[in-house]
Amino acid sequence: MIGNRITIAAATLLLLLVQGSAGAVDVVVVCPEKFDNSMGPWLEHRRGEGLEVCVIRSSGDAESLRSAIAEASGDQTRYVLLVGDAPVVGRPCNATRQTPILYSPSKVTAHWGSTPTFSSDMLFGDFDRDRIPEAVVGRLPVDEPEQLTRMITRIIARDTSNDFGPWRSKVQLVGGVGGFGAMADGAIESVTRTIVTGVLPPETKTTVCYASPGHRFFPASKSFTDAVLDRYQQGSRFWVYAGHGQVTHLDRVPRSINGTPVLDDRSVHRLSRPAGCSPIAVMLACYTGAMDAPEDSIAEEMVLSEGGPIAVLAGSRVTMPYGNTTAAVGLIDGIFKQKLPRLGDAWLSALSEMNREVSEDTSGTRMMIDALATVVSPPGTDLVEERREHMMLYNLIGDPTLRLHHPHPLSIVIPSGHELGESFELQIESPIEGELHVAFDRPLGSVTEGDPNETTIITISSRVLAGQRFSRSVTLPANVTGPVLVRAFVAGTESWASAAARTIVR
Repeated sequence: MIGNRITIAAATLLLLLVQGSAGAVDVVVVCPEKFDNSMGPWLEHRRGEGLEVCVIRSSGDAESLRSAIAEASGDQTRYVLLVGDAPVVGRPCNATRQTPILYSPSKVTAHWGSTPTFSSDMLFGDFDRDRIPEAVVGRLPVDEPEQLTRMITRIIARDTSNDFGPWRSKVQLVGGVGGFGAMADGAIESVTRTIVTGVLPPETKTTVCYASPGHRFFPASKSFTDAVLDRYQQGSRFWVYAGHGQVTHLDRVPRSINGTPVLDDRSVHRLSRPAGCSPIAVMLACYTGAMDAPEDSIAEEMVLSEGGPIAVLAGSRVTMPYGNTTAAVGLIDGIFKQKLPRLGDAWLSALSEMNREVSEDTSGTRMMIDALATVVSPPGTDLVEERREHMMLYNLIGDPTLRLHHPHPLSIVIPSGHELGESFELQIESPIEGELHVAFDRPLGSVTEGDPNETTIITISSRVLAGQRFSRSVTLPANVTGPVLVRAFVAGTESWASAAARTIVR
């Protein structure tokens, strides 16, 4: 039976290779022959969703491959998937098991000590070579077919997961030690927290860990690495690291030669989440996505780990706080505001926003982030060029066609304010049947004793039916005053729903 499946998979891939780019193409896949059999299930899965896929072979020459990808693409091509690890910088590409990577001059980041050039998969999506990608590029950085089989098994498990539990409404933020100076570090932390509490929708529950001993978000009860691993295991839709990074590890705690890395190439294999509910990781840090380094980058190690993230966005060389922040905000907009269907769609939207000289953002977020640049970017930096360089610096390690599974909206009715000790009526209507979970939370940062992430005051759970109104009289504890955020979540069998509302206890 296994042999039959392999034969069918190989035959499917061969058919796609013969078809080439005839007709409309949604996805161009670059696949060395060594991985043909392992790619079969992925091709069947994506074609079953209605995506038109064209498969081409890898090449020993990156520029030749770039031309081949552009030739195979069409007007509707929005995704490029590269299979196989990148060759080490300066070494030839073995096209039987590797796929090359492109390079671009470092202009803005050179002022921060970057290498003269940086590696970039995203350039393969720039079909007309105007430095604006028409398609988003992802890579499965595998060395052996067995690794690819495991990766594709995890991707399909994530795509088809029916685990719609509360982890889908959570974001975990891990912050490293700044080291840019007190004023710059304060500005970076302030903007990061503003993004977390202001740009993310209020129904998203965020937890924060800062790798700075003495900081109120520093978990003092255990090692910082153990705390990060424990929180990761609790589950989240997105896992974000913002801080210093190297190829094989994140910042050390404390920040000295004797410090322990937040994560390194060993501790990442202690990351533990089932494939169906693994997070998407965003690494706002230098070098963490350097897939052309002599050793696997930490972002690659994370994706290849059985319990690691399903995909990682990470920079290949030196990245800068302003460029990182604009990338994060653009991604948040594509996912949480526009609710684009696939990870690649959201990232391509972020790249488009980063490229614009004049932002289409009307919320004032870009203005706030641009103000950050006056503190942390070198004097005279061209902010447009910094953003555009970061468009190419970031690599998507994972499948750009990964589905995002957005929630349905809930209806919440709650008084805008009430008196201390007064009961009030909570009403919720869900478009789906499932388990309702309601949490009454203090704002993040307002808890001054114990774990500052433990913001929940009370919770309510109940089974709800689609279209049926849930009502409950609620009385908050007598010691609660000020703003309270009500987060509601419904876990269904085929989807989920969420919403939030605010009230003030006077």
